[in-house]
Amino acid sequence: MSLGILKDIAWLGAGFVLGAGGSLFLRETFYKDELDSQGLKEELTETQVRLDAKSREIKTLQDTVRSAASPTDLTAALAGIVSIVTRHMEVDLVAFLLLDEASQELVTRPGAYGLEKEEQIYKISLMDENASSVRVFKTGKPFVAGDAQADPGVITHYAKLWDIRSLIVVPVSKQGHSWGVMRVGSRKPYAFTQEHVDLMGAIAEDAAIIIEMSVLNQQLLSDREQLRALSRMKDEFVSTVSHEFKTPLTTLAGFLGLMLEGEIGPVSEDQRRFMVMAKNAVERLSNMVSDLLDISRLESDMKMELKRFSLTPSLSSIIEAHNLEATAAKKEIHLDSPKNLPEALADPKWISVVAENLISNALKFTKPGGRISVSVFNKGDCIETIIEDDGIGLPQEALSHIFEKFYRASNARELNISGTGLGLAISKKIIDLHGGRLWLESSLGKGTKAHFVIYSVNRYGGPGQNRTETMQEA
Repeated sequence: MSLGILKDIAWLGAGFVLGAGGSLFLRETFYKDELDSQGLKEELTETQVRLDAKSREIKTLQDTVRSAASPTDLTAALAGIVSIVTRHMEVDLVAFLLLDEASQELVTRPGAYGLEKEEQIYKISLMDENASSVRVFKTGKPFVAGDAQADPGVITHYAKLWDIRSLIVVPVSKQGHSWGVMRVGSRKPYAFTQEHVDLMGAIAEDAAIIIEMSVLNQQLLSDREQLRALSRMKDEFVSTVSHEFKTPLTTLAGFLGLMLEGEIGPVSEDQRRFMVMAKNAVERLSNMVSDLLDISRLESDMKMELKRFSLTPSLSSIIEAHNLEATAAKKEIHLDSPKNLPEALADPKWISVVAENLISNALKFTKPGGRISVSVFNKGDCIETIIEDDGIGLPQEALSHIFEKFYRASNARELNISGTGLGLAISKKIIDLHGGRLWLESSLGKGTKAHFVIYSVNRYGGPGQNRTETMQEA
């Protein structure tokens, strides 16, 4: 039986007989010589060194993960990782070499540590199989050299130039896609273990995530710029074509009007019927051109010319213009506006466009015998206008798309009700440019209620309400 086992048995027995104090005395007596031995002290020192090294490794990984979780630009992020590894691992060289697609070379990224001189910057062609970086990049397998200045697997010129003996090269890759390699070096020979290789591999994986995120961000920025350019081209095209259409349409409408009035000579009933159809088509096309021009101007973020004006007369004028149409279709339209309504603070021309679009829609989608009511409310800092009808209403799925350009609800298409699908998009953009709100409430078969809110002149004299609060309360 070994001496160690006998000591343990003796200590255990003493514990039963003498209790805790006695057993502690015997344990110290038995182990005194062993505790004082030089071998145990050395073992404890070595264990402490290993624990310190492991602690540094964990700290390095933690800092690297934090860096990867919130990267800024690619150069700054990789330089941050270099700084973390240098600080915690006490190495003499840390560098990322990423692939340059154009030259097919591995090129040292800015921020490398230990490459202060320009001639030390590493750039190597993928054709050079003698380079450890190239082999690691192609195979995806790490490389370790205990003495890089004498290792045949290393281009010794660079190892001597950097004054490096120990070297680790790990791939920077993610899901089979290689971005480059990470090189870590020390001036001490045989300074790295497998644990160091594993640690550097984990850090390189985080670097690969950062690189991929950077590439995706750059692609998104590029795509966004292309979309903006295409949008500008589209706006210019729409504006140009609309202007070109405007003049001939005006001419056609004028000639058809003269012919219908008999100014050119008598026309038969059949001729009149066809000319009325043609005139209606010209008017629809003219309205579409006007809408296209409006949306093009509004999407260029034009400025609204804010003025004080009375909203009630403006609404009355629009309703009066539609009265003949409403009467002919056996529909009623009414305005209810308070006498103490404050003046609006908005662009009168564009607010009239909003009111015209909403009232026209209400008339269009209300069946004969229906009723449209236009109600105005004083909300203090703002004015709310509600246009309510008892028409065909909207399906629920349409409400989330109704302000999109050219969108038309399914029931409007099924009933073949004319329209461009631009009126609500234009109205929403106008109200947004005023800092107001526009929304719809609707039930299929029961009608629609359109609300729009704009500021009144009380905006500057209200009791401490700010712009956002006012709009939400309305």
